[in-house]
Amino acid sequence: MWLPMSDVFDLGIPGPSGNENDTYVSNDIIYKVNNLLNTGSILRLLDRVTWHNNLFYDTAYTLHAFTGFEGRTIMPVLKQRLIKDAVPATAIEIETYMAAIGFTKQNDKGRYVNNEFIVWDLVPRNVLRDKDGDIFIIDAEIAPKN
Repeated sequence: MWLPMSDVFDLGIPGPSGNENDTYVSNDIIYKVNNLLNTGSILRLLDRVTWHNNLFYDTAYTLHAFTGFEGRTIMPVLKQRLIKDAVPATAIEIETYMAAIGFTKQNDKGRYVNNEFIVWDLVPRNVLRDKDGDIFIIDAEIAPKN
């Protein structure tokens, strides 16, 4: 499952990147090369992926490979279904969706809670609406409530 860093560009066309991920798009898949800046460790990232997959199964992640610079860094490569023909969801659409799945909005922008989890960073760049009006959480910060 090791992908040499020199082969990362073979994953697909470079897409939008953020603080923690460089993305590559290939047909119906988006690959996210995660630098662990937000989580600090592979184990914490895999916990977050598990929580994401349980809460937002329609945008579930799978572990594709690891890459990095041998002997220095390791970066997980995650794979996610590409949501085609989508636009950023509005704050009202995000709030409505989260309420429908049992979350309550908190005072902070993009922060929601239920009995088990706190989910934050649900802002338009991380939540998409497709042409049918369906909402997809593609990236979220998640932690157990307790």
